[in-house]
Amino acid sequence: KQLAEEMDGKETEELKAALGAAQGGRMPRGTAGVMKDLEDMQKRRRTRTQRDSLDVALGDLTAFYRDVLALQLGTRVAIANADAEDALDRLARGSTPESTLRRIEAISACREALDRNVAPLLAVEAMTMALRAG
Repeated sequence: KQLAEEMDGKETEELKAALGAAQGGRMPRGTAGVMKDLEDMQKRRRTRTQRDSLDVALGDLTAFYRDVLALQLGTRVAIANADAEDALDRLARGSTPESTLRRIEAISACREALDRNVAPLLAVEAMTMALRAG
């Protein structure tokens, strides 16, 4: 968010200068549409960045539960989250493969909801509740 705000502010100031606005002064007539277009583009970029960040986090979470499932099933696949081995072992011993699959399905449902433009907060809250119920 902070990075986006800095970039947005810089872009806005550069456009104002290019359109001939004095430092802190009024914009010339007929430039409001151009400023509105910039604001709309910045809003779309913020939304896309938020959704992309969530998608990466959901991918990481899916990989984490895949590792838990691999441990529960005793497979010989490489563990992607070796740095979290204690947590993986604890979850693998404290739950069933069925509950782990339900958690992976909850993450997948969250991703699908985000693809359907469900509000990110609502999609993540629903997933969190499903993960806890696991």
